[in-house]
Order: sequence, then structure tokens, then C-alpha cells
Amino acid sequence: MAKFVELFSNLLAKNLREPKGITGYFILGNLRKVNRVLEANAVQQLDIQPNDNVLEVGFGPGVGLNAALKKVEQGSGKVYGIDISEQVVRQAKKNFKSSIERQKLQIDLGSVMELPYDDNFFDRVFHVNCYYFWPDLDQGISELRRVMKTEGLMVTTLVEDSLNMCADKGLLKYGPHWSPEVYIAKLSQAGFTNVSMETKKTKSGFAFQVIHASKK
Repeated sequence: MAKFVELFSNLLAKNLREPKGITGYFILGNLRKVNRVLEANAVQQLDIQPNDNVLEVGFGPGVGLNAALKKVEQGSGKVYGIDISEQVVRQAKKNFKSSIERQKLQIDLGSVMELPYDDNFFDRVFHVNCYYFWPDLDQGISELRRVMKTEGLMVTTLVEDSLNMCADKGLLKYGPHWSPEVYIAKLSQAGFTNVSMETKKTKSGFAFQVIHASKK
């Protein structure tokens, strides 16, 4: 039994980083519920304008993409999503076929380690429950800063208590950089300004953390 639990835990940990197969579908379904509040609040914190170019890294089930699309619908802005999971990308292209055809959304298979976008391109960037799994945190942050415009804003949302619990259970074994304090320090070292983390609560009392970082 102990061996089975270990194997199952390892499978979940791998799929949290990159959803694949049947377990991947299970993870995506769960993330759709768990991340809904975090995704919505990340988009809200960004104050996206109708003409903005917006990037979500590690978009998973697409909840954040949907929220961001509503912000640019009446302008010339466009939403971009990139994810390392072929399964996730394939599903998103199916789910968002109309937005893609109208050129309001672009879905890319790829990694934050080497973003396929021009320098100084995005007005707003966000990622939710994602940075923990980047192979090289410094490189990922550097790439995001490169593709952001001056005066651009980046936001991530998370639940610190949940991170601590997942780490204790070994579910972040493929996410060695999960500590918010480490992430915040790396942002400042990379040249981001106005880096801060604050705790917010929904009307129902659900508490979560928001990390802001600006490019000057």
C-alpha cells in the first residue's frame, strides 16, 4: 500500500507540472475548480485595457484566458497563452476555436524558458500556480521581463497555505522553486520594480496572495 501511495503521489506531482493522459484530465478538471478564483483575481489585478496585449503562462484549463478575453473583446488587444503540455494546448485550441479564428487569442506550445515573442510586446502578463515548476527561475523571469513593455505589469496569485501543504505531501517535488519569498527576491534581482505580495480575501472569506511586479 505504501508503495502504491508513493507511486500515485509521484504521478500527481508530475501531472501538476505537465498534465498528460488520464491523470492529466483529472488534474485539469480539479484545477478548473481550484484555480477559478485565483485566475479571476489575477486578471482583475492586472487592470487590462481593451487594446492591451496580454500573456498567460501555463494557462492549464483556460479559465484565465477566458477572463482576459472579456477584457480585450471591444478593443484591438489580444490574449496569448503558452503551456508546455501538448494535451493542454490541444484542448485549448478546441475550446477557444472561435476566439482563435477571430484572432483575439493565440495559443502556443512552449516554455517560459524560451518565449516565442518579440521584445517589449506585452502590456500585461500573468501566471497562476505556475512558477514553481520552471526549470530555471532566473531564466523564466528574465524571459518574461524581456517580452514585457516598459510600464508593463505582471501578476501571479497563489494560496500560500496550500503551497505549504502540497510541499509537505511531496506534491511539489517537481517544483523546487515554490517559495513566494524566493520568487519575490528573484523578481527584484532581475530588475522588476514595485515588487510586493499582499493577502486578499473574497466576500466568502477565501484568502489568497497576490504578487505584483512592474517593468520600468
